[in-house]
Amino acid sequence: MSREAFLDRAMAAGVVLLGEQHATPSHHRWQADVVAGLLERGRAVVLGLEQLPRSAQPALDRWVAGALSAEAFRAESGWDRHWGHDFAAYLPLLELARERRVPLVALNIDRAFVRAVGREGYAKAAAGGAPVGRPAPPPPAYVASLERVFATHAKEPDPAALARFVEAQTVWDRAFAEGLLAARRAHPEAVAVGVMGLGHVEHGWGAEHQLRALGETAIVSAIPVPAAPPCPVASDAADALFGAG
Repeated sequence: MSREAFLDRAMAAGVVLLGEQHATPSHHRWQADVVAGLLERGRAVVLGLEQLPRSAQPALDRWVAGALSAEAFRAESGWDRHWGHDFAAYLPLLELARERRVPLVALNIDRAFVRAVGREGYAKAAAGGAPVGRPAPPPPAYVASLERVFATHAKEPDPAALARFVEAQTVWDRAFAEGLLAARRAHPEAVAVGVMGLGHVEHGWGAEHQLRALGETAIVSAIPVPAAPPCPVASDAADALFGAG
């Protein structure tokens, strides 16, 4: 598939999901290139970021408005506290948004709630109120993949702890889905582009599954892969795989 053919598909979407290996400069240049391609074709864009929680939204608004320097934005948004990955790697994407006045939306939620879900499960963690709705049950294949991740960290098998771990991961997916749909409602003329880790995009198991559960079906996904063969992921891991260094 050519870049232009991919952009044709993205132009018709309501939501475009772009994965990344965090703080990989070539991945963020590629994400910026996709956004630029949509803008060049006249498609309005609202850009959702996994990297920051919703409490950082005022800093994102001030950045897009040109009221903050890069370092002031880094401090005001709490980038190092909330995210910690190399700020400079994300600057091409952030600077494009400011130059083209693309609204930026913080998709993430307070990690304390996610940790509480991991300890107690969603029902108990949400008893006093929750920043995100209860996630739709994940696909079995997603559960199996998360089980493999859990097994690398668990000292011994614990089905209850595994179930809470899966719930915690799907809470993130649900937060991103709800944030992207809220962005679409706020900017109905725009396609909502979500920038997030590969694991939330691959195979449509994460954010896409939650989006579909919420009624959004016009979704296009893409992830970056090494440009040289062999490709390390399955060809059906996303709608498009981009060689991105």
